[in-house]
Amino acid sequence: MPLPTPVPAERVEELCKKYGTPLQLYDGDAMRANARELIGSFGKAFPGFKQFFAVKALPNPAVLRLLIHEGCGLDCSSTSELHIAKELGVLGEDVMFTSNFTSEEDLGIAFDQGVVINLDDVTSVDNMVRARGRCPDLISFRLNPGVGRTDSETKSNVLGGTDSKFGVPPFQIVEAYRKAKENGSKRFGIHMMTGSCVLSDDYWIDAVSELLNAVKTIRQELGIDFEFVNLGGGIGVPYHPDEPRVQVDVLAEKLRCKFETFFAGDACKGMPKPRVCMENGRYMTGPFGWLVSRCKATKDTYAKFYGLDACMANLMRPGMYESYHHITVNGADKDAVQEKAHVVGTLCENNDWFAKDRILPKAKKGDLFVIHDTGAHAHSMGFQYNGKLRAPEVILTNSGTKDFLVRDRENIEQLYSNTHHSAELLQSMTGAEAHGEKRVMEATEDKENKKSCVA
Repeated sequence: MPLPTPVPAERVEELCKKYGTPLQLYDGDAMRANARELIGSFGKAFPGFKQFFAVKALPNPAVLRLLIHEGCGLDCSSTSELHIAKELGVLGEDVMFTSNFTSEEDLGIAFDQGVVINLDDVTSVDNMVRARGRCPDLISFRLNPGVGRTDSETKSNVLGGTDSKFGVPPFQIVEAYRKAKENGSKRFGIHMMTGSCVLSDDYWIDAVSELLNAVKTIRQELGIDFEFVNLGGGIGVPYHPDEPRVQVDVLAEKLRCKFETFFAGDACKGMPKPRVCMENGRYMTGPFGWLVSRCKATKDTYAKFYGLDACMANLMRPGMYESYHHITVNGADKDAVQEKAHVVGTLCENNDWFAKDRILPKAKKGDLFVIHDTGAHAHSMGFQYNGKLRAPEVILTNSGTKDFLVRDRENIEQLYSNTHHSAELLQSMTGAEAHGEKRVMEATEDKENKKSCVA
Protein backbone atom coordinates (compact mmCIF):
# COMPACT_ATOMS: atom_id res chain seq x y z
CA MET A 1 0.00 0.00 0.00
CA PRO A 2 1.45 3.43 -0.93
CA LEU A 3 2.53 5.31 2.17
CA PRO A 4 0.66 8.40 3.37
CA THR A 5 2.54 11.67 3.44
CA PRO A 6 4.71 11.94 6.58
CA VAL A 7 2.98 15.16 7.66
CA PRO A 8 -0.67 16.28 8.06
CA ALA A 9 -2.53 18.05 5.26
CA GLU A 10 -2.05 21.44 6.95
CA ARG A 11 1.71 20.96 6.96
CA VAL A 12 1.69 19.97 3.28
CA GLU A 13 -0.15 23.22 2.48
CA GLU A 14 2.34 25.16 4.58
CA LEU A 15 5.30 23.64 2.73
CA CYS A 16 3.72 24.43 -0.63
CA LYS A 17 3.19 28.05 0.38
CA LYS A 18 6.83 28.22 1.45
CA TYR A 19 8.40 26.53 -1.60
CA GLY A 20 5.69 26.76 -4.26
CA THR A 21 4.32 23.99 -6.45
CA PRO A 22 5.04 21.57 -7.94
CA LEU A 23 7.14 20.39 -5.02
CA GLN A 24 9.09 17.18 -4.50
CA LEU A 25 9.10 16.04 -0.85
CA TYR A 26 11.20 13.27 0.71
CA ASP A 27 11.04 11.63 4.13
CA GLY A 28 14.68 11.51 5.17
CA ASP A 29 14.05 9.62 8.41
CA ALA A 30 12.16 6.86 6.60
CA MET A 31 14.87 6.52 3.95
CA ARG A 32 17.51 6.00 6.61
CA ALA A 33 15.40 3.52 8.54
CA ASN A 34 14.67 1.58 5.37
CA ALA A 35 18.37 1.44 4.49
CA ARG A 36 19.18 0.12 7.96
CA GLU A 37 16.52 -2.58 7.60
CA LEU A 38 17.75 -3.84 4.23
CA ILE A 39 21.44 -3.74 5.13
CA GLY A 40 20.73 -5.34 8.49
CA SER A 41 18.62 -8.15 7.04
CA PHE A 42 21.05 -9.04 4.28
CA GLY A 43 24.06 -8.46 6.51
CA LYS A 44 22.72 -11.04 8.97
CA ALA A 45 22.30 -13.58 6.17
CA PHE A 46 25.52 -12.67 4.34
CA PRO A 47 28.40 -11.35 6.46
CA GLY A 48 30.20 -8.59 4.59
CA PHE A 49 27.10 -7.73 2.54
CA LYS A 50 27.35 -4.44 0.63
CA GLN A 51 24.46 -2.38 -0.73
CA PHE A 52 25.43 0.02 -3.54
CA PHE A 53 22.63 2.58 -3.96
CA ALA A 54 21.71 3.07 -7.64
CA VAL A 55 22.46 6.77 -8.04
CA LYS A 56 20.31 7.06 -11.18
CA ALA A 57 17.20 6.53 -9.03
CA LEU A 58 17.72 9.71 -7.00
CA PRO A 59 21.00 11.58 -7.63
CA ASN A 60 20.53 14.36 -5.09
CA PRO A 61 23.77 14.66 -3.06
CA ALA A 62 21.87 15.33 0.17
CA VAL A 63 19.91 12.08 -0.17
CA LEU A 64 23.09 10.22 -1.11
CA ARG A 65 24.76 11.51 2.07
CA LEU A 66 21.96 10.07 4.19
CA LEU A 67 22.34 6.65 2.57
CA ILE A 68 26.13 6.70 2.69
CA HIS A 69 25.87 7.43 6.42
CA GLU A 70 23.86 4.22 6.79
CA GLY A 71 26.57 2.19 5.05
CA CYS A 72 25.62 2.29 1.37
CA GLY A 73 28.14 2.44 -1.42
CA LEU A 74 27.15 3.97 -4.76
CA ASP A 75 26.28 2.27 -8.02
CA CYS A 76 27.03 4.64 -10.90
CA SER A 77 26.03 4.28 -14.53
CA SER A 78 27.69 7.40 -15.97
CA THR A 79 30.75 9.55 -15.43
CA SER A 80 28.49 12.33 -14.11
CA GLU A 81 27.44 9.97 -11.34
CA LEU A 82 31.07 9.02 -10.77
CA HIS A 83 31.73 12.74 -10.30
CA ILE A 84 29.02 12.92 -7.62
CA ALA A 85 30.59 9.94 -5.83
CA LYS A 86 34.01 11.59 -5.93
CA GLU A 87 32.66 14.89 -4.63
CA LEU A 88 31.01 13.05 -1.74
CA GLY A 89 34.25 11.27 -0.87
CA VAL A 90 33.03 7.81 -1.89
CA LEU A 91 36.02 6.24 -3.57
CA GLY A 92 37.56 2.98 -4.72
CA GLU A 93 35.67 -0.23 -4.14
CA ASP A 94 32.79 1.55 -2.43
CA VAL A 95 31.72 2.54 -5.96
CA MET A 96 30.45 0.19 -8.67
CA PHE A 97 30.51 1.48 -12.25
CA THR A 98 27.87 -0.35 -14.29
CA SER A 99 27.30 1.26 -17.67
CA ASN A 100 26.56 -0.04 -21.16
CA PHE A 101 28.00 0.65 -24.61
CA THR A 102 30.66 2.55 -22.72
CA SER A 103 33.21 4.72 -24.51
CA GLU A 104 36.95 4.32 -24.04
CA GLU A 105 37.02 7.79 -22.51
CA ASP A 106 34.47 6.87 -19.84
CA LEU A 107 36.19 3.58 -19.06
CA GLY A 108 39.42 5.51 -18.60
CA ILE A 109 37.78 7.87 -16.11
CA ALA A 110 36.42 4.93 -14.11
CA PHE A 111 39.82 3.22 -14.20
CA ASP A 112 41.58 6.35 -12.91
CA GLN A 113 39.04 6.75 -10.13
CA GLY A 114 39.81 3.22 -8.90
CA VAL A 115 36.17 2.07 -8.76
CA VAL A 116 34.91 -1.44 -9.42
CA ILE A 117 34.27 -1.62 -13.17
CA ASN A 118 31.41 -3.88 -14.18
CA LEU A 119 31.62 -4.45 -17.94
CA ASP A 120 28.57 -5.03 -20.10
CA ASP A 121 30.12 -6.80 -23.11
CA VAL A 122 33.11 -8.93 -24.07
CA THR A 123 34.31 -6.22 -26.49
CA SER A 124 34.54 -3.79 -23.57
CA VAL A 125 37.79 -5.53 -22.63
CA ASP A 126 39.35 -4.27 -25.85
CA ASN A 127 38.04 -0.75 -25.14
CA MET A 128 39.47 -0.94 -21.64
CA VAL A 129 42.88 -1.99 -22.95
CA ARG A 130 42.85 0.78 -25.54
CA ALA A 131 41.89 3.29 -22.86
CA ARG A 132 44.52 2.43 -20.23
CA GLY A 133 46.71 -0.33 -21.65
CA ARG A 134 45.27 -3.05 -19.43
CA CYS A 135 42.28 -4.17 -17.40
CA PRO A 136 42.02 -3.16 -13.74
CA ASP A 137 43.10 -5.63 -11.07
CA LEU A 138 39.46 -6.18 -10.04
CA ILE A 139 36.93 -6.71 -12.81
CA SER A 140 33.31 -7.81 -13.08
CA PHE A 141 30.94 -8.62 -15.93
CA ARG A 142 27.18 -8.29 -16.12
CA LEU A 143 25.58 -11.61 -17.07
CA ASN A 144 22.46 -11.72 -19.24
CA PRO A 145 21.20 -15.30 -18.87
CA GLY A 146 18.66 -14.91 -21.67
CA VAL A 147 15.64 -14.48 -19.40
CA GLY A 148 14.22 -11.62 -17.36
CA ARG A 149 11.19 -10.60 -15.35
CA THR A 150 9.21 -7.75 -13.84
CA ASP A 151 6.02 -7.58 -11.81
CA SER A 152 5.13 -4.12 -13.10
CA GLU A 153 3.15 -3.03 -16.14
CA THR A 154 6.38 -1.52 -17.50
CA LYS A 155 7.71 -4.11 -19.94
CA SER A 156 11.05 -2.33 -20.34
CA ASN A 157 11.69 -3.29 -16.71
CA VAL A 158 12.57 -6.73 -18.08
CA LEU A 159 16.32 -6.22 -18.21
CA GLY A 160 17.40 -9.70 -19.29
CA GLY A 161 16.60 -11.82 -22.30
CA THR A 162 17.27 -11.83 -26.00
CA ASP A 163 15.56 -8.45 -26.49
CA SER A 164 17.56 -6.70 -23.77
CA LYS A 165 20.48 -4.46 -24.64
CA PHE A 166 22.22 -5.29 -21.37
CA GLY A 167 24.78 -7.87 -20.38
CA VAL A 168 26.94 -10.74 -21.60
CA PRO A 169 25.16 -13.93 -22.72
CA PRO A 170 26.21 -17.30 -21.23
CA PHE A 171 27.89 -18.36 -24.48
CA GLN A 172 30.29 -15.37 -24.22
CA ILE A 173 30.80 -15.10 -20.48
CA VAL A 174 33.78 -17.44 -20.19
CA GLU A 175 35.57 -15.66 -23.03
CA ALA A 176 34.93 -12.31 -21.35
CA TYR A 177 36.69 -13.39 -18.15
CA ARG A 178 39.45 -15.09 -20.13
CA LYS A 179 40.23 -11.88 -22.00
CA ALA A 180 40.15 -9.82 -18.80
CA LYS A 181 42.52 -12.27 -17.11
CA GLU A 182 44.90 -12.19 -20.07
CA ASN A 183 44.92 -8.38 -19.90
CA GLY A 184 45.85 -7.94 -16.27
CA SER A 185 42.84 -8.68 -14.07
CA LYS A 186 43.62 -10.79 -11.01
CA ARG A 187 40.50 -10.36 -8.90
CA PHE A 188 36.97 -11.08 -10.05
CA GLY A 189 33.33 -10.44 -9.33
CA ILE A 190 30.15 -11.17 -11.26
CA HIS A 191 26.90 -9.27 -11.60
CA MET A 192 23.41 -9.87 -12.92
CA MET A 193 20.27 -7.74 -13.06
CA THR A 194 17.49 -9.07 -15.24
CA GLY A 195 14.44 -7.33 -13.82
CA SER A 196 13.24 -4.21 -12.07
CA CYS A 197 10.26 -3.57 -9.76
CA VAL A 198 10.11 -7.25 -8.77
CA LEU A 199 7.79 -8.17 -5.91
CA SER A 200 8.15 -11.97 -6.07
CA ASP A 201 10.68 -13.88 -3.95
CA ASP A 202 10.59 -16.71 -6.51
CA TYR A 203 12.24 -14.46 -9.07
CA TRP A 204 15.28 -14.05 -6.88
CA ILE A 205 15.72 -17.78 -6.35
CA ASP A 206 15.57 -18.36 -10.11
CA ALA A 207 17.90 -15.44 -10.87
CA VAL A 208 20.49 -16.47 -8.29
CA SER A 209 20.44 -20.02 -9.67
CA GLU A 210 21.42 -18.67 -13.10
CA LEU A 211 24.16 -16.52 -11.59
CA LEU A 212 25.65 -19.31 -9.51
CA ASN A 213 25.60 -21.67 -12.48
CA ALA A 214 27.72 -19.12 -14.35
CA VAL A 215 30.11 -18.93 -11.40
CA LYS A 216 30.50 -22.70 -11.53
CA THR A 217 31.12 -22.78 -15.28
CA ILE A 218 33.63 -19.92 -15.28
CA ARG A 219 35.55 -21.41 -12.36
CA GLN A 220 35.70 -24.83 -13.99
CA GLU A 221 36.93 -23.33 -17.27
CA LEU A 222 39.38 -20.74 -15.96
CA GLY A 223 40.11 -21.73 -12.36
CA ILE A 224 39.34 -18.29 -10.98
CA ASP A 225 37.74 -17.46 -7.64
CA PHE A 226 35.09 -14.81 -7.22
CA GLU A 227 35.40 -12.19 -4.51
CA PHE A 228 31.83 -10.96 -4.87
CA VAL A 229 28.52 -11.91 -6.40
CA ASN A 230 26.36 -8.85 -7.15
CA LEU A 231 22.69 -9.82 -7.31
CA GLY A 232 21.83 -6.47 -8.90
CA GLY A 233 18.83 -4.48 -7.77
CA GLY A 234 15.21 -4.60 -8.69
CA ILE A 235 13.37 -5.20 -5.43
CA GLY A 236 10.02 -3.59 -6.15
CA VAL A 237 7.73 -1.31 -4.20
CA PRO A 238 3.92 -1.59 -3.93
CA TYR A 239 2.71 1.18 -6.22
CA HIS A 240 -0.83 -0.24 -6.24
CA PRO A 241 -2.93 -0.20 -3.03
CA ASP A 242 -3.47 -3.98 -3.13
CA GLU A 243 0.20 -4.94 -3.53
CA PRO A 244 2.20 -6.30 -0.57
CA ARG A 245 5.58 -4.97 0.45
CA VAL A 246 8.59 -7.23 -0.01
CA GLN A 247 9.77 -8.62 3.33
CA VAL A 248 13.51 -8.24 2.94
CA ASP A 249 14.37 -10.34 5.99
CA VAL A 250 12.41 -13.27 4.56
CA LEU A 251 13.97 -12.79 1.12
CA ALA A 252 17.48 -12.62 2.56
CA GLU A 253 16.98 -15.88 4.45
CA LYS A 254 15.69 -17.66 1.34
CA LEU A 255 18.72 -16.53 -0.61
CA ARG A 256 21.05 -17.57 2.21
CA CYS A 257 19.68 -21.10 2.01
CA LYS A 258 20.24 -21.11 -1.75
CA PHE A 259 23.86 -20.03 -1.33
CA GLU A 260 24.50 -22.55 1.44
CA THR A 261 23.23 -25.40 -0.72
CA PHE A 262 25.32 -24.32 -3.68
CA PHE A 263 28.59 -23.88 -1.82
CA ALA A 264 28.09 -27.13 0.09
CA GLY A 265 28.49 -29.00 -3.21
CA ASP A 266 31.63 -29.80 -5.17
CA ALA A 267 31.10 -27.18 -7.88
CA CYS A 268 33.12 -24.50 -6.10
CA LYS A 269 35.03 -26.60 -3.62
CA GLY A 270 38.01 -24.70 -2.25
CA MET A 271 36.71 -21.27 -3.26
CA PRO A 272 36.11 -18.90 -0.35
CA LYS A 273 32.50 -17.79 -0.19
CA PRO A 274 32.17 -14.59 -2.18
CA ARG A 275 30.76 -11.47 -0.64
CA VAL A 276 27.16 -10.76 -1.64
CA CYS A 277 26.29 -7.31 -3.00
CA MET A 278 23.17 -5.57 -4.29
CA GLU A 279 22.42 -2.25 -5.97
CA ASN A 280 18.84 -1.40 -5.10
CA GLY A 281 17.58 2.08 -5.93
CA ARG A 282 13.79 2.12 -6.15
CA TYR A 283 13.34 0.01 -3.01
CA MET A 284 15.59 2.30 -0.97
CA THR A 285 13.90 5.63 -1.68
CA GLY A 286 10.85 5.15 -3.93
CA PRO A 287 8.08 4.94 -1.30
CA PHE A 288 9.47 7.92 0.59
CA GLY A 289 8.87 10.64 -2.00
CA TRP A 290 5.74 12.64 -2.86
CA LEU A 291 5.19 15.03 -5.76
CA VAL A 292 2.77 17.72 -4.59
CA SER A 293 1.03 19.76 -7.27
CA ARG A 294 -1.75 22.34 -7.28
CA CYS A 295 -4.80 22.00 -9.50
CA LYS A 296 -4.80 25.04 -11.79
CA ALA A 297 -7.78 24.22 -13.96
CA THR A 298 -10.67 21.79 -14.30
CA LYS A 299 -12.42 20.75 -17.47
CA ASP A 300 -15.66 18.90 -18.19
CA THR A 301 -15.82 17.69 -21.80
CA TYR A 302 -15.83 14.05 -22.81
CA ALA A 303 -14.61 13.39 -19.28
CA LYS A 304 -13.64 15.18 -16.09
CA PHE A 305 -10.10 16.58 -16.16
CA TYR A 306 -7.96 17.97 -13.37
CA GLY A 307 -5.07 20.02 -14.76
CA LEU A 308 -2.08 20.27 -12.42
CA ASP A 309 0.91 22.59 -12.45
CA ALA A 310 3.14 19.50 -12.56
CA CYS A 311 3.62 17.55 -15.76
CA MET A 312 5.65 14.72 -17.30
CA ALA A 313 8.77 16.82 -16.80
CA ASN A 314 8.29 16.23 -13.06
CA LEU A 315 7.20 12.59 -13.30
CA MET A 316 7.69 10.77 -16.57
CA ARG A 317 6.71 7.23 -15.55
CA PRO A 318 2.90 7.36 -16.06
CA GLY A 319 3.11 8.98 -19.49
CA MET A 320 6.15 7.05 -20.68
CA TYR A 321 5.37 3.62 -19.25
CA GLU A 322 1.68 3.86 -18.28
CA SER A 323 2.87 3.20 -14.75
CA TYR A 324 0.49 3.50 -11.81
CA HIS A 325 1.12 6.11 -9.11
CA HIS A 326 -1.36 6.47 -6.29
CA ILE A 327 -2.93 9.95 -6.04
CA THR A 328 -4.68 11.60 -3.12
CA VAL A 329 -6.30 15.00 -2.78
CA ASN A 330 -4.66 16.75 0.14
CA GLY A 331 -7.02 17.15 3.06
CA ALA A 332 -9.99 15.50 1.35
CA ASP A 333 -12.54 14.16 3.80
CA LYS A 334 -12.86 10.38 3.82
CA ASP A 335 -16.59 10.77 3.20
CA ALA A 336 -16.12 13.15 0.26
CA VAL A 337 -18.03 12.50 -2.95
CA GLN A 338 -15.98 10.34 -5.30
CA GLU A 339 -15.84 10.71 -9.06
CA LYS A 340 -13.95 9.31 -12.03
CA ALA A 341 -11.47 11.75 -13.52
CA HIS A 342 -8.30 12.17 -15.56
CA VAL A 343 -5.32 13.88 -13.90
CA VAL A 344 -3.08 15.62 -16.42
CA GLY A 345 -0.28 18.12 -16.84
CA THR A 346 0.20 21.10 -19.16
CA LEU A 347 2.65 19.74 -21.74
CA CYS A 348 1.69 19.94 -25.41
CA GLU A 349 1.69 16.14 -25.57
CA ASN A 350 -1.28 13.82 -25.18
CA ASN A 351 0.66 11.36 -23.04
CA ASP A 352 1.12 13.98 -20.32
CA TRP A 353 -1.10 12.09 -17.89
CA PHE A 354 -0.73 11.12 -14.24
CA ALA A 355 -3.89 9.03 -14.15
CA LYS A 356 -6.79 8.01 -16.37
CA ASP A 357 -10.27 7.18 -15.13
CA ARG A 358 -9.07 7.38 -11.53
CA ILE A 359 -11.68 7.40 -8.75
CA LEU A 360 -10.85 10.43 -6.61
CA PRO A 361 -12.56 12.74 -4.13
CA LYS A 362 -14.30 15.53 -6.01
CA ALA A 363 -11.77 18.38 -6.18
CA LYS A 364 -11.66 21.98 -7.34
CA LYS A 365 -9.23 24.52 -8.68
CA GLY A 366 -6.64 25.37 -6.03
CA ASP A 367 -6.65 21.96 -4.32
CA LEU A 368 -3.35 20.14 -3.79
CA PHE A 369 -2.89 16.73 -5.38
CA VAL A 370 -0.33 14.38 -3.84
CA ILE A 371 1.27 11.83 -6.17
CA HIS A 372 2.84 9.00 -4.16
CA ASP A 373 5.98 6.87 -4.54
CA THR A 374 8.04 9.50 -6.37
CA GLY A 375 11.22 8.96 -4.38
CA ALA A 376 12.94 7.14 -7.27
CA HIS A 377 13.00 7.53 -11.05
CA ALA A 378 10.90 10.67 -10.82
CA HIS A 379 12.82 13.93 -10.37
CA SER A 380 15.93 12.29 -11.84
CA MET A 381 14.11 11.65 -15.15
CA GLY A 382 13.06 15.29 -15.52
CA PHE A 383 13.41 17.20 -18.77
CA GLN A 384 12.86 20.68 -20.20
CA TYR A 385 10.43 20.24 -23.08
CA ASN A 386 8.07 23.25 -23.34
CA GLY A 387 10.60 25.06 -21.16
CA LYS A 388 9.30 23.36 -18.04
CA LEU A 389 11.17 24.08 -14.84
CA ARG A 390 12.11 21.20 -12.57
CA ALA A 391 10.66 21.29 -9.09
CA PRO A 392 12.61 21.99 -5.89
CA GLU A 393 13.48 19.02 -3.67
CA VAL A 394 12.86 19.20 0.08
CA ILE A 395 13.83 16.64 2.73
CA LEU A 396 11.67 16.34 5.84
CA THR A 397 13.18 15.12 9.11
CA ASN A 398 12.19 14.76 12.75
CA SER A 399 8.73 13.46 11.85
CA GLY A 400 8.29 16.24 9.34
CA THR A 401 8.81 19.12 11.75
CA LYS A 402 12.00 20.20 9.97
CA ASP A 403 12.34 20.84 6.26
CA PHE A 404 15.55 21.26 4.27
CA LEU A 405 15.67 22.62 0.73
CA VAL A 406 18.18 20.39 -1.07
CA ARG A 407 17.62 21.59 -4.63
CA ASP A 408 16.37 24.98 -5.80
CA ARG A 409 13.56 25.34 -8.26
CA GLU A 410 14.94 25.84 -11.74
CA ASN A 411 14.42 29.28 -13.25
CA ILE A 412 13.95 30.47 -16.80
CA GLU A 413 17.38 32.11 -16.93
CA GLN A 414 19.01 28.72 -16.26
CA LEU A 415 17.26 27.21 -19.27
CA TYR A 416 19.02 29.59 -21.64
CA SER A 417 22.24 30.44 -19.79
CA ASN A 418 24.31 28.12 -22.00
CA THR A 419 22.94 29.38 -25.31
CA HIS A 420 24.50 31.94 -27.71
CA HIS A 421 22.65 34.20 -30.15
CA SER A 422 25.01 36.92 -31.33
CA ALA A 423 24.02 39.68 -33.75
CA GLU A 424 26.71 38.44 -36.14
CA LEU A 425 24.83 35.15 -36.58
CA LEU A 426 21.67 36.94 -37.71
CA GLN A 427 23.63 39.30 -39.94
CA SER A 428 25.41 36.37 -41.53
CA MET A 429 22.14 34.57 -42.16
CA THR A 430 20.47 37.75 -43.46
CA GLY A 431 23.28 38.22 -45.94
CA ALA A 432 23.07 34.63 -47.09
CA GLU A 433 19.30 34.88 -47.48
CA ALA A 434 19.63 38.02 -49.59
CA HIS A 435 22.26 36.35 -51.76
CA GLY A 436 20.06 33.27 -52.07
CA GLU A 437 17.01 35.33 -53.01
CA LYS A 438 19.05 37.05 -55.75
CA ARG A 439 20.08 33.69 -57.23
CA VAL A 440 16.47 32.46 -57.16
CA MET A 441 15.30 35.59 -58.99
CA GLU A 442 18.04 35.25 -61.60
CA ALA A 443 17.18 31.58 -62.16
CA THR A 444 13.47 32.44 -62.51
CA GLU A 445 14.17 35.23 -65.03
CA ASP A 446 16.44 32.93 -67.04
CA LYS A 447 13.72 30.25 -67.12
CA GLU A 448 11.11 32.79 -68.34
CA ASN A 449 13.49 34.04 -71.07
CA LYS A 450 13.97 30.48 -72.33
CA LYS A 451 10.20 30.00 -72.50
CA SER A 452 9.92 33.19 -74.62
CA CYS A 453 12.58 31.97 -77.05
CA VAL A 454 10.83 28.64 -77.49
CA ALA A 455 7.54 30.37 -78.16
